[in-house]
Amino acid sequence: MPTLLAFIPHPDDESYSFGGLLALASQAGWECFIESASYGEKGKRHDARGTRPNEVAEAREAELEASCRALGAQPPRFWGLPDGELRLHRGEHARIAGLFQELQPDLVLTLGADGAYGHPDHTALHRWVVNQWQVLVERRPPLLFPVFPKGLFLPQWEKCRHMLGDPPDPPAAAIGSDECHYEVPTAAVRDAKLASIAAHKSQLPGGNPEAIFPPGIVSRLLDVERFEDACGRSQPAVVDLLAQLSNATGRN
Repeated sequence: MPTLLAFIPHPDDESYSFGGLLALASQAGWECFIESASYGEKGKRHDARGTRPNEVAEAREAELEASCRALGAQPPRFWGLPDGELRLHRGEHARIAGLFQELQPDLVLTLGADGAYGHPDHTALHRWVVNQWQVLVERRPPLLFPVFPKGLFLPQWEKCRHMLGDPPDPPAAAIGSDECHYEVPTAAVRDAKLASIAAHKSQLPGGNPEAIFPPGIVSRLLDVERFEDACGRSQPAVVDLLAQLSNATGRN
């Protein structure tokens, strides 16, 4: 059975970034695994419940489990690293290497170098995964990063501006891109992706999945997902693989 391995820094990063591709893969019979570096315990709650870090962590753990069910993925695994402090951590290279060895993934996903909107946890995890992927010798699976339309996440980048240093790293100009290596139609699994986003209810004002980000962002993410290849170019084998996943769902 083919295997997809996704690395995320916090619960909910799987849903908006590549939830569609995860749903396509699971519906095509793949085993999908999600590894979350943190519990997201510093996230702001919008469901009028306990706000202590352990209470937020418990809620977000359950929400990621629900998101995985919506997408057809295996139950998630958590590393328990401190939310907001991944860049201060020495890295998880041995853990990541062990996952490559254990799961022998056919496809790997994680956030890109811009971290979607620059969040330092996002960019730190990106570097860890890329560094370990680069040293693989015997079997190096395709590694893809989601690419969001240029400037789409600038409103969210502004919210994170206080964490990005002076001058900010990454700069506003680096957020998103008009170019990508692959486009994956995901309209067929729109409902699964929305259900995945909605599962993270403690993060959603009013419980509305569209409210996870400033207005207009979520609606742009539902019908197509765009990806960059870590090797720096489009690969025919990956083009064929992504087409097979889309076509398999279309036949179901």
